[in-house]
Amino acid sequence: MNFDGRYVRNKKTLSDEDQHKLANSCVAIVGCGGLGGYIAEELARIGVGRLVLIDGDCLEVSNLNRQIMATELNIGQWKVEAALERLRSVNSDVGIEVIRGWFEEKTGSELLREADLVCDALDSREARVGLERVCHQLGRPLVFASIAGWFGQLGVSMPGDFSVRRLFGRGESGVERTWGNPAFTPAVLASLSVAEAVKLLVGRVPSLRHAWLQVDLLSMEFERFEIQ
Repeated sequence: MNFDGRYVRNKKTLSDEDQHKLANSCVAIVGCGGLGGYIAEELARIGVGRLVLIDGDCLEVSNLNRQIMATELNIGQWKVEAALERLRSVNSDVGIEVIRGWFEEKTGSELLREADLVCDALDSREARVGLERVCHQLGRPLVFASIAGWFGQLGVSMPGDFSVRRLFGRGESGVERTWGNPAFTPAVLASLSVAEAVKLLVGRVPSLRHAWLQVDLLSMEFERFEIQ
């Protein structure tokens, strides 16, 4: 990657060594909708060298309210293809692999084998738990987030932690569809996810291991809970 100019505003936050670590990292983003789209763009902008984008859906009109990859001109396009086009225009130095299909646990190890870190941007409780199992098998850290209406949850699961299973294993399903999602909730939770992901990639200690952050944007309350 060419570091001249593009990352100059990162320097007060990230060292040159950190920037090189990001450039040599690969992150897989599972789900490229509201959460995943913002996560992918922020990782590309901060200088992660390679992204693997996994999603089996196409853009539709209802995505326009919150999904950064959706425009009036690309309705009907695969989400990963729309992401590829946008991210190439944002940072052409980033290598991007797109997988047009839904994440399945039985093939997950093959899809994620080259990733140093995985970001969970799924909306299925069962798929989330399966993704964590695959990350455990591969020895990969997982940054997970969920959103619904004004609310969100965020955490980090290192291999062996099984924090997703503990948090979502018996939770409600379909809450997002009940409460909907405005534009700001995925943007906020995606940014928090990227902050934790960058810490992990550059070798810093994440803040949300064995814990989750509960985000309430209606009352503007952020509360951290321990996962026993």
